[in-house]
Amino acid sequence: MTTSSDNTTPSDPRPEGAHWTELTATLPRESTEVFGQWLSDDLDLLTEQLERFASPRSILKDIKR
Repeated sequence: MTTSSDNTTPSDPRPEGAHWTELTATLPRESTEVFGQWLSDDLDLLTEQLERFASPRSILKDIKR
């Protein structure tokens, strides 16, 4: 039997603490910028592909938020 505590939503990841600092210290800034650009381009492509599913109500919401 499940309880309400079994269905908890995980908290948002927070970039803090020793492990996060160690990870970001090992990544070159150029690689994070390239990765960020790749994500942005991929999101733009996905948005374009899914445009046909937009409704007047859904247009008010932006998936990039």
